[in-house]
Amino acid sequence: MKNLSHINLVSPSRRNLMKLASVGALGAAAGLAACSEAASAVTSTPATTVAIDPDAIAIMSSNENSFGPSPKAKEAMRAGVGNIYRYACPQTMAFAEMIARREGVAPEQVLVTNGSSPILAAFADYVRVQGGDLVTSALTYEGVPRVAQNIGTNVIEVPLASDLGFDMEAIAAAIGLNTSGVYICSPNNPTGKVVPPAVLKAFVEEASAKVPVFIDEAYLDMSDDCPAGVMTEFVKAGKPVIVARTFSKIYAMAGQRLGYGLMQPDMAMTICKTGRLSNVNYLALVGGMAALDDTAYYEEMRVKTARGRPIAPDP
Repeated sequence: MKNLSHINLVSPSRRNLMKLASVGALGAAAGLAACSEAASAVTSTPATTVAIDPDAIAIMSSNENSFGPSPKAKEAMRAGVGNIYRYACPQTMAFAEMIARREGVAPEQVLVTNGSSPILAAFADYVRVQGGDLVTSALTYEGVPRVAQNIGTNVIEVPLASDLGFDMEAIAAAIGLNTSGVYICSPNNPTGKVVPPAVLKAFVEEASAKVPVFIDEAYLDMSDDCPAGVMTEFVKAGKPVIVARTFSKIYAMAGQRLGYGLMQPDMAMTICKTGRLSNVNYLALVGGMAALDDTAYYEEMRVKTARGRPIAPDP
């Protein structure tokens, strides 16, 4: 497997600027581990003579899991191909109920989406409707702040701490009377930094008493802080907190687009009305349910991701 690195230096975004400094994000660790396993088969042949198989390239900037999905998920999707002529409403309900049982919430608190991106965009809409500012950190995943800016919301970006981690005290201080929402991505993309679980829990407890808080846990399964860093307890407690997850990373199903959000039922109803959400495809749902049942694969991915971290330089 070969490592493809492409950074746009002409029009750098926040993510591209950080890629110049580091490939230390947790998602990159999975790709690097996969690359290292194949390294013994790669020779020093000049690049001009190497025929590159596009399917063998680890696209580090996308944080794809190059190990591929669970064997059980692949088998379930193969078996389900004959049923793709059907709409996936029953599978969507079954998936939501499965997530609800795993997370300890009610099915009406689960929004199933095409990856977690639609929920990120919908939260930006939610903040806009409330009429106030969005508070987040500088150099974080752009799914919420970019959409918020594009629809006219004022976004307050709090500078990072000296170690490139979130300055949680400064973020808390930035929440004011005109704040309508807070977005935290932990582990963060693109820095790979994790907010210590105790610090994050204290922040969410305080902030959610004032405004809705969105916690993006896309990479949490690949971190040593899982399950300590899971913030679902606040959803269970009735707080205005949204927790988002995706099957694109540890479950290696980025091309199938599957994710979900956990939140209060009234927030789920409001977000559904934004029009950002759409139906999830049949194969993603059957594959996702099979992946959730494959606990051995999940643990294997956590081990392999941890193995890849020493290869990736710290920010």
